[in-house]
Amino acid sequence: MEDTCKNHPDRQAKRRCYYCKQPICTECQKNISHHLFCNRGCYFRYLLQQAWQKMNAAASAISRFLTRYYKELKKEPAFLVTFSILFVGLVLSISLSLFSIGQVKKLTQTIDQLNRALTAPDTATSLEDIARQIDTLTVFAPPAPVMVIKNQIDIEGEAEENRVITLSADGQLLEAKLVKAGRFAFRDVPVNAGKNRFVVRALSEDGTSIILEEIIFKYSPPTPSYLARDFTRGDLSEPKIAITFDGDYLDNITTEILDVLKQENIRCTFFLTGRFVRRYSDHIRRMVADGHEVGNHTWTHPHLTTYETNRKHDTRPGINREIVQQQLLKTAELFRQITGESMKPYWRAPYGEHNAEIRQWAAEAGFRQIGWTVGRDWHDGMDTMDWVADTTASYYYSADEIAEKILSFGIRKSNGANGAIILMHLGTLRQSDYPHEKLPYIIQQMKKQGYQFVSISEML
Repeated sequence: MEDTCKNHPDRQAKRRCYYCKQPICTECQKNISHHLFCNRGCYFRYLLQQAWQKMNAAASAISRFLTRYYKELKKEPAFLVTFSILFVGLVLSISLSLFSIGQVKKLTQTIDQLNRALTAPDTATSLEDIARQIDTLTVFAPPAPVMVIKNQIDIEGEAEENRVITLSADGQLLEAKLVKAGRFAFRDVPVNAGKNRFVVRALSEDGTSIILEEIIFKYSPPTPSYLARDFTRGDLSEPKIAITFDGDYLDNITTEILDVLKQENIRCTFFLTGRFVRRYSDHIRRMVADGHEVGNHTWTHPHLTTYETNRKHDTRPGINREIVQQQLLKTAELFRQITGESMKPYWRAPYGEHNAEIRQWAAEAGFRQIGWTVGRDWHDGMDTMDWVADTTASYYYSADEIAEKILSFGIRKSNGANGAIILMHLGTLRQSDYPHEKLPYIIQQMKKQGYQFVSISEML
């Protein structure tokens, strides 16, 4: 068997930590001082070990020096006094070195405690306590990407009638089947991340077994480069549509939207900021209870690119890997604290501002960018612009116009609205003419056209 990473057992590891000698994948390798370490804790332990070895070498040299010259030094009092002074100085130097080593050891212990604190369950008892603790979160390195840790497959075959067929995985018997009508099948066989080995055997009349098939394959998680792709539309061959809702600081129409979705038996994906999750925890719990899925919309809804100023999606000054990942991980942690469940591994960039670099940073934290279906203009895309409240704005559209745009999308194209992702919002500053009130009509009409409403997970 090939070595697998100590932190990611589903990944092949070709290198080992220079200190602990444990196998590590490329994601876990930290190149420090011309060596590979699994984390900074092992690096500091390595420094401590090196310092200790140097101290031992120095002690050995001193021992040889004393053995060789002690007799001579005893004969000359002046030399003995000089030697005593030097020896005291050496002892003091060794003491200071040991003190420094102790400081390194304490630093190593502090790092270990920090790692345990970041991975341990939070004991906060209120949302304010939780949020305060999360505010101190710091991202030191890109964490592992999202991964699939389990899946299932079906194994089918043909054999002689009434023959017993067995299936084993990695040497353990999973199931036995009796051949009927010349066929057999093993359904929903669990597949683990990493290497899998399945063996199908047939039992003969004398009790011996014959190997019919040996199936060996490796099941790997998605790579950050895959997660860094922008997803704006699903399969064009399937009549599926996803209505998605963004939530930041307003929730004044959330209850009405959730009521409509429940009445129409629709499951949606919501992209929420940390401050939305923090303020409106009751709505978050209802979303989960109603079967909806929740994705990430960052913590504070910041501008990530320069699009607002120059219409270019260059990474905004001051935005870096740590900030992007902190915005996502803090929101995900607060959601977990409130619901007891993990946030879906999707994110939507605020204002639609992102680029390959930013998406890569988010992918390293385990989140895939989910956009919305875009076109040449407003009529050719699925951004409803429902947040615009100023009726004099050129980009203001009435509720009827928004409904008509959605229902007519792709009507003259061979694929229609297949795979479309619609963008709407959970809050509004409008005083009348509310687009969300058209949701029952939109959903019912799209269903009549043969479309099925799904979540992002069902569309991917």
